Amino acid sequence: MSDAPDDGTGLQEESRTGGEWRAVVLRLLAAVVVLGGIYVGAALYFQDRPPAGMTVDGIDIGSMTRDEAVERLDRELADRLEEPVVVTVRASGDGGGAAGVDGADEVADETLELVPEDAGLAFDLDATLEGATGLSFDPRVLWSHVSGSDRSLPLVGVVDRAELRAAVERLAQDYDTDVVEGQVTLTDEGVRVVEAEVGRTLDVGATAEAVAGAWPDSREADGRAMVAAPTLSQDEVERFTREEVDPALSGPVSVTATRGSGDDAPTATAEIAPRELVELLGTERTGDALALTLDEDGLLARIRQDIGQLERGPRDATVELDGDDVVVVPARAGTELQEEGLFDAVRAALSADGDDRTVEATLAAVEPAIPTEVSEDWTFEEMSEFSSVFPTGEANAARTHNLRVGAENVNGTVVMPGQQFSLGVALGDLSEAGGYREAPVIVDGRLVMGLGGGLSQISTVAFNASWFAGVQLDAHTPHSYYISRYPAGREATLAYPVIDNVWTNDTDNPVVVRSWIEGDQIRMVLLGERQYEVETVDGPRRDVRQPERHEDDSPECVPQGPAEGFTITNVRILRAGGQEVSRDEFTTTYAPADEVVCTHPEAGF
Repeated sequence: MSDAPDDGTGLQEESRTGGEWRAVVLRLLAAVVVLGGIYVGAALYFQDRPPAGMTVDGIDIGSMTRDEAVERLDRELADRLEEPVVVTVRASGDGGGAAGVDGADEVADETLELVPEDAGLAFDLDATLEGATGLSFDPRVLWSHVSGSDRSLPLVGVVDRAELRAAVERLAQDYDTDVVEGQVTLTDEGVRVVEAEVGRTLDVGATAEAVAGAWPDSREADGRAMVAAPTLSQDEVERFTREEVDPALSGPVSVTATRGSGDDAPTATAEIAPRELVELLGTERTGDALALTLDEDGLLARIRQDIGQLERGPRDATVELDGDDVVVVPARAGTELQEEGLFDAVRAALSADGDDRTVEATLAAVEPAIPTEVSEDWTFEEMSEFSSVFPTGEANAARTHNLRVGAENVNGTVVMPGQQFSLGVALGDLSEAGGYREAPVIVDGRLVMGLGGGLSQISTVAFNASWFAGVQLDAHTPHSYYISRYPAGREATLAYPVIDNVWTNDTDNPVVVRSWIEGDQIRMVLLGERQYEVETVDGPRRDVRQPERHEDDSPECVPQGPAEGFTITNVRILRAGGQEVSRDEFTTTYAPADEVVCTHPEAGF
């Protein structure tokens, strides 16, 4: 078998076919490379741009560069940082306040506003655009860049909590209110009522957290506040005013009283008008309640203005002089307003109306401390008698006049058992209006003119009368120098109220003082029941000192005779049944009385 000859045609065709495929492959590879480059270039181009149609809170940022998107968002969102966030504050009680008072119910919801840029509220654009850009070879992402996207990015907020809290604290300054306690005050001008008001306090921390939690998705937030109710509620203020104050002042309250019985028994009425009741009433708070108070002393004084005429004090049995005789003045019972039950009755009348606003007061009898029966044991014998001669003549006319007025005033003075006799009081008003005149008195060892001059002689008589009566000697003051018409050491001066002559009736019997002028003598007798025998021991004069002589050329000069100075001791011994009971010892030192010769022609008296 033999083969056909090869002319090279088949080999050439096979080479040509292989070359064509290589060209196709190369062209395809070139196309792939070109397309890939375009794809990569597109990915690189879109890596810093949000897809077309992308928005942030309604603001289109599609196909912009990141910087362009940030710039646009800054511009578009700037106004939103000035739009306020509305905070609705709802109050809740804190458990304080008056029982049964829900303070939160009395506080309405209130809206407050925060401007974001002033309250530390802002937008975080970096966080907002996170994921909106970036290199991606995902054909779906590249396709969204070309065809557009409906994607909306959430706006991310940022909160400066320190600034936000400070802003909420500023809101609290206007929102917060103090508790106002209800009050009812009665004044001269009437009734003053202060209404109770709850207090409220913004919860700064919770409110700030609520705002921070809502930002930036919502411009509304719920704030919180605490309510403190007053311990004295407005309900109690209104109840007290309605149920107690208004009825109390609805009309006058009358208090009537009758002394004795019978148709002609004297009656009096005190009608207390509302304007007077306002002054007598007050308010008192106990816990969460109010009550009226009553000025009992003031009420009693007001009632006595009209009813006091029915009151009279009891009169003890006593005595008085009828000429030279001592007669008994019988005792008399008194009457006084009975306080027991009176105040409760007035309080009841304050809440009543009509005739029930009239209170019947009671007058109670007051018995005298010394009934008339006691006087049956009284006796009035002469306990003592003393007299003293006084200088007469024209030069002593004023002095004599003073002695007469003084003796008349002292005459009839009654000193009850245990009571004290005061010569200054018995002499009456030591003034010209009281009938006294100017006459010589001793001042600093010299005679000068003074009102009531000469009354020291009555003081000396009174001292000796009490000395010899054996009563208790309380106080007396001797003259600074000795006056010869008085018993040495047993005499007393007077300069009331600085210097007085005082003794006490320490017997069980009244003592009656009789005093009168007889010729040139002033006489005094004490009448009563003598309980002691009196022995007097007048000691010798010692330490005698001589006076000096002075001339005085002033027109006010009062001539004065000389008198020796000396010291003397006088003793009073009291005996009962011959036995010594007590003794009083008095030592008196007299300064010498200098002789004063008046040389002025107008001197003298």
